[in-house]
Amino acid sequence: MSEIEGTVLLLEDEPFIALDLEEMLGELGAPNVVTLATCQAALDWLYHNNPVFAVIDPRLKDGYCSPVARHLSAKGVPFIVHSGDPEGAGLEDDAFDNGVWLPKPSPPNDLQAAISRIVQTF
Repeated sequence: MSEIEGTVLLLEDEPFIALDLEEMLGELGAPNVVTLATCQAALDWLYHNNPVFAVIDPRLKDGYCSPVARHLSAKGVPFIVHSGDPEGAGLEDDAFDNGVWLPKPSPPNDLQAAISRIVQTF
């Protein structure tokens, strides 16, 4: 996988998982990762920025991130839904179905495969 140009948005409220994903994304060629821990912070960031793709935990401290998934879908931004509870998120909002599902925890090879599926140019 070549270097990913642009910023990757990572939504994760568990610090150790966020650090692990940041490291994996860096090793997979994403030097610019913005990590946010709340849906509101993500919406505020997305108001001024467009990521090349996103990795989102659908349920953060301030609730399900359905508005983020809908925003990404509307803007045509591919995303990975990184969830330990895929059934719960899928029932919460079908906007999550626009992403590629990746269960938690996931090894780097699975993350790389998910990235390849959503962004064909990498």
